[in-house]
Amino acid sequence: MKKLFYFIIILIFGACSVTTEEDTTATSSTTLPDYETTTLSGKISGTAWTFKTGRVTVPTSSTGSYSVSMINDNLSNACSSAYTGTSSNPKVMFSRDNLTVGETELGWGTGQGTVTFYDGSVNYGVSTGKISIDTHTTTAVTGKMYAKFGSHSEINGTFTLSRCCYSSGTYSLCSE
Repeated sequence: MKKLFYFIIILIFGACSVTTEEDTTATSSTTLPDYETTTLSGKISGTAWTFKTGRVTVPTSSTGSYSVSMINDNLSNACSSAYTGTSSNPKVMFSRDNLTVGETELGWGTGQGTVTFYDGSVNYGVSTGKISIDTHTTTAVTGKMYAKFGSHSEINGTFTLSRCCYSSGTYSLCSE
């Protein structure tokens, strides 16, 4: 009888125990961090970097690509200035066939793309991160980026690029 009593007690405690599971539902398809709401900044090749000037060059033909360059230097003219990357002033670059509003996750797969960090001597092909284009007007492109390469390069934040068109042998701000 005592064995039956203990058996019933164990069943009661077992039935009353509560098991909880952590909700692992993600709001994003990735485990990448959220975009910062401040100006795009971080480190590239161990050097502190903050976005200051950037441009997107519009393709000159229907088969061309949009080409983006960003630098942490105040250039007098985003469209016609030279963008050179150095160890103290790295450059961020990427190209896309289409620069439409929306988010693209970085990677090597179909529909993805990469970003390049250039430190004056090495091109780092970055495939961890994401880019969101928020607006694309005649004269500007705004968006957000998170990109990481190893432990020495990681940037996150917002940007505004001048939209540059090719005319008469040079690039200038596209006109409306």
